[in-house]
Amino acid sequence: MTTGLPQSTEKILVEAKNTLRIAHDYADTLQTFGISDAFLTQMQTDIESAEALPTEAMNRVDLKLMTGSKDDILDDCYLWGRQLKLRLDLAFGKRSEQTKLLSGTDLSNAGKSEVQMTSLMELMVKLANQYQTELADVGQTPEILEQGTTLLNSLRTADSDQELKKKTKRLETSERHDVFYQLYDAVNRINRIGRMVFTGDESKRLLFMSPWTRRPPSPAEAG
Repeated sequence: MTTGLPQSTEKILVEAKNTLRIAHDYADTLQTFGISDAFLTQMQTDIESAEALPTEAMNRVDLKLMTGSKDDILDDCYLWGRQLKLRLDLAFGKRSEQTKLLSGTDLSNAGKSEVQMTSLMELMVKLANQYQTELADVGQTPEILEQGTTLLNSLRTADSDQELKKKTKRLETSERHDVFYQLYDAVNRINRIGRMVFTGDESKRLLFMSPWTRRPPSPAEAG
């Protein structure tokens, strides 16, 4: 069930389709209380919109996959940084000013945070470029140097993509809530009118009984 909705999205969608089909069969009679062709067309549009929106479960999976991908990049950045630190130690000595610029504590902390790692990777790539001649003697190749820049760009992209996905997920959740509530209200409206216009015809009136097991009022009705 989508948070905030009176019924599950699956239930609302099924009942909206059923109710729309019945409403088309009795459209002439229902028009006496305003169930027009335009109303039914809008309801069909809302059904199609509801079906096209990603589900909450799909969004959670997508976000989880993106998080996993970013974590992998974070791990690669951490390993690249450890290797750079070792090369700085070997090239300049553990107590050198160059080595002190990259502390093990900063590297460990950055390994748990993409924000800290992005900032630290900028420093590390700068050090790797600035001292590439000295570091080449202890195994830093042009490919390793390029890998650092690639990892930094990948981390920035992954972080940006994940934040965008979070914002998109919130928007889609709001859109899903709105469209399913519109369908819920449309079902209730048609059924309420159907029960009225077929008061004297029990067989037809039964077609318009409420399909909900529990029926809390919608915001439109409560207002």
